[in-house]
Amino acid sequence: MGALTADIISQFRALVANRIGEARYRTWFGESASFRLHPGGVEIAVPNNFVGNWIASNYMNDLVASAQQALDLDSDVNVRIVLSSDKPANTERAKTLDLVPPPRTPAPRAKLRGELAEFVVGPSNKLAFTAAKHLVRDPGQAFKLLVLYSGCGLGKTHLLQGICNGVAREHPDLEWRYISGEQFTNEFIAAVKSGHVDLFRARYRHVDLLVIDDIHFLANKKATQEEFLHTFNAIDACGKAVVLSTDRHPRGISSLSEPLIDRLIAGMVAEIDLPDFEVRRAILCRRAVSMKCAVPDEVLDFMADRIARNVRELEGALYKLVALASLTKDAVTLDLAQTALNDHIVHTSQTPNADKIVQLAGRRFGVTREQVFSKSRDRTIALARAVTMHLVRKHTLMSYPEIGRVLGGKNHSTVLMAVQRIEKQLGQDSTVTWKTINGKHEALIGDLLDGLEKELFPAR
Repeated sequence: MGALTADIISQFRALVANRIGEARYRTWFGESASFRLHPGGVEIAVPNNFVGNWIASNYMNDLVASAQQALDLDSDVNVRIVLSSDKPANTERAKTLDLVPPPRTPAPRAKLRGELAEFVVGPSNKLAFTAAKHLVRDPGQAFKLLVLYSGCGLGKTHLLQGICNGVAREHPDLEWRYISGEQFTNEFIAAVKSGHVDLFRARYRHVDLLVIDDIHFLANKKATQEEFLHTFNAIDACGKAVVLSTDRHPRGISSLSEPLIDRLIAGMVAEIDLPDFEVRRAILCRRAVSMKCAVPDEVLDFMADRIARNVRELEGALYKLVALASLTKDAVTLDLAQTALNDHIVHTSQTPNADKIVQLAGRRFGVTREQVFSKSRDRTIALARAVTMHLVRKHTLMSYPEIGRVLGGKNHSTVLMAVQRIEKQLGQDSTVTWKTINGKHEALIGDLLDGLEKELFPAR
């Protein structure tokens, strides 16, 4: 047949572009792919394995048909995809890729830190853990969507990474991808700017399991939310699985689009709550063993009792104590723990987190977390929301904008007005009323707040 002439090359390119679409052609071939004749067909040189494997997996039939038409042949044409060499002189040493793509074998990935076997289970996280185990056992069948939510440092990332590691071991043929919400957003923005959105979509829409940590990062990012929704729909349509984590219930992220919220709450949504004493102690015990450090029971009891904010803080306190004992060559004792962690414990005991305040207010007023986070103007819900904002402002270091963000995406002026309203009622010694399933309740605002604060600080 002789060498492909410029006209035939041009015709071949045009035929391929017409069959697969101009946008896909520019993405996968563009200026980076070169075409030449080889005995029995056409050879396409591409810059790397990823591009070559994608072309072989998705466009081989189109390439063969285009080659037949361009070469005016009725018989099958051998289309071979090779890797471009850095030096033209070494073209003959280019590595040939398979014409018919072999069964997919995911590229080796670095093992993530979290393991389900190392996760300490208790009443606060049992549902989330059980859901994670079921998903590892049968991805895409147990749940097509799992959403885990909690405050910071309670184990969401541990479970997500444990799911990925478990799937990698039990289903080595499946392709999974773990990414943060921030990284997903940044990669999408970069793809849009560089004109490589198809490459971005190919990376995330054709996996068996997509895991995104901190999906709330997509809040207020309309274009990224739409892209993720399309990504989720594409994965879901193939019967594959998606796992997400967020710092609050999807309904509490008011800056997410309604279509996206509806999709999220249609999945398995599980909360991870603050760990109880037994779980905190078990975490400390397991971590001490992994550090090969002997920590007396009385020290474990002391730390588990006094540090309850979150798991990350609990482990950090243990690292600090063990490091101090190592540097001073002292044994880990209760006296050393009380001295070394005094400032830390005083700080945490005086600073409850927003989640705990939301829980307390919810129980007192008979409303759910989602109702507190909502925009409802129901009298009881509005009172619960205002009291929550007042207590969070009083007992944490959070600013008005930060409080608004964690309480359902409210703006700072809404929080400010709620706090001022409670302060005004306190100054007037006002009586407030609310309704629960047990009937109507009434109390002086001061007495109501005193009762809640006693629950927040039982040791006082």
